[in-house]
Amino acid sequence: MASSASPPASRRQESHLQPVPVNNQVVEAGEGEGMKVCGKGSVNTEKVVLSDVWYVPGLIANFVSVGQLTEDHNLIVQLGGGMCRVNKKSDGSVLGRAPLRPYRKYAVDFLKIELN
Repeated sequence: MASSASPPASRRQESHLQPVPVNNQVVEAGEGEGMKVCGKGSVNTEKVVLSDVWYVPGLIANFVSVGQLTEDHNLIVQLGGGMCRVNKKSDGSVLGRAPLRPYRKYAVDFLKIELN
């Protein structure tokens, strides 16, 4: 998970459902390097359900923006104890979990959210 305000991004186009081409959009990927966004779509797999996902060829990993998740007032994002948790504010249900891995990165176990 990343703490930027960009939408979630994927390195694999096949994980998208009907991506729509995007022009003149760049996402920062570490050290302020810009990478071209080639499409936007939804991801719907057994472990991940997200909309408004950018397809960015050349990424070494997929990432999710914690900043964007916190913009949704019905979500609670908690970091601590070596875990990132995403819960639905209205009923407390668990929508996502990502344990902390080496290099201070969280690896998503599952995340099922329809982002606006």
